[in-house]
Amino acid sequence: MGVGVSFDFAGYTKEHIEEVVEKEELPLLINPKDMPFIRFVGEEELLEIERTAEKLREYFSTLVVVGMGGSSLGSMALHDALCYKAKRELLFLDNVDPLLISRTLKKLDLGKTLFVFVSKSGRTLETVAILNVVLEKLRNEVPNFEKHLLFIGDLGKSFERLASRVGSPFLPVPEEVGGRFSVFTSVALFPAAFVGYDIRTFIGGAQRAVKEAEVGLKLGACKFLHYLEGRINSVLVPYSNYLREFTEWYAQLWGESLGKDGKGQTPVKAIGTPSRHSVFQLFMDGPDDKVYQFFLIKRYPEDLVLPRKTEILPFLAGKRLSEVMEAEFKGALRALRERGRPLIVFEIPELSEFELGYLFMTYMIATVGMARLMKVNPYGQPAVEIGKKFALEELRKGE
Repeated sequence: MGVGVSFDFAGYTKEHIEEVVEKEELPLLINPKDMPFIRFVGEEELLEIERTAEKLREYFSTLVVVGMGGSSLGSMALHDALCYKAKRELLFLDNVDPLLISRTLKKLDLGKTLFVFVSKSGRTLETVAILNVVLEKLRNEVPNFEKHLLFIGDLGKSFERLASRVGSPFLPVPEEVGGRFSVFTSVALFPAAFVGYDIRTFIGGAQRAVKEAEVGLKLGACKFLHYLEGRINSVLVPYSNYLREFTEWYAQLWGESLGKDGKGQTPVKAIGTPSRHSVFQLFMDGPDDKVYQFFLIKRYPEDLVLPRKTEILPFLAGKRLSEVMEAEFKGALRALRERGRPLIVFEIPELSEFELGYLFMTYMIATVGMARLMKVNPYGQPAVEIGKKFALEELRKGE
């Protein structure tokens, strides 16, 4: 039994959603040209990732991933969900914030730390800035500094050349796969393998999602129908703290892929149950301009049972915390249904590699399907490049 997705309270009938999928011929998008990310790594490359991770695990107890946006968000989301089974420490430097960089470097045992720099172009401003800080520190403080480095990027670009020059390993990313769609490439597979996650099972979950691509296409079609009705916000509410980073990954995927040509559906992040005590007032009583996606975890790797006699609320006696969580989940759904809010409900058996693979791929398929319906290109981020250009101009002043 895998991830279950229900459109029963989505505001449109199953037949209406399926009609959009078929009429717009969305199933024809399921091919490596329109969706380059469904071409999975080959056995030889997968073995290379696994062997490299296994070898480096012998020498290093901590991995620090340095990357911006899609170069780190997928890894962060996967690790956030699976950290309870991690066999090594995994940290991320995903911002050029000087306090973050300084405090992280100070607490590391450099002799046992491997740094992985991720950038398809090898020229991402923030990543290159941190790279130079780390290189200087390693050169001054550890012998054979090059053994503490690994680079991931496009073939023939700056990172491959630098890796060759200093004598550090390099793992390629398919040129045709953009950063926010790269979670099934070395970008996320290597960090996952290093800390001990089963990357083959992770890929297996994604392959299942491709076989069941109608789920992702229906998700995109349903959200498009709401977009046409003026619901210009797409709210993701996982009932788990360990899917918080998944909402960050989703925000980039949905926002950067679809926010073009004056169009777009703004991704909104929330977490059950904390968000019930903050933004749910807006969800219930605010404008009806949102479509909601709720995630429930059915089995937790750890659970606690309340005592047989409880203070203040006696009906809690003997209940598991997971039962309290599910009651909160059902209460939120019922309240929103009574207000006529559209809900798409995901039931996730457990936080595992397979289920995470399924979720990542389902949302990437939904994104491309939504883009086709909106008539925008889901790839590239031309507006983002403008800000990058201006930042470079600021730094070059006075050269």
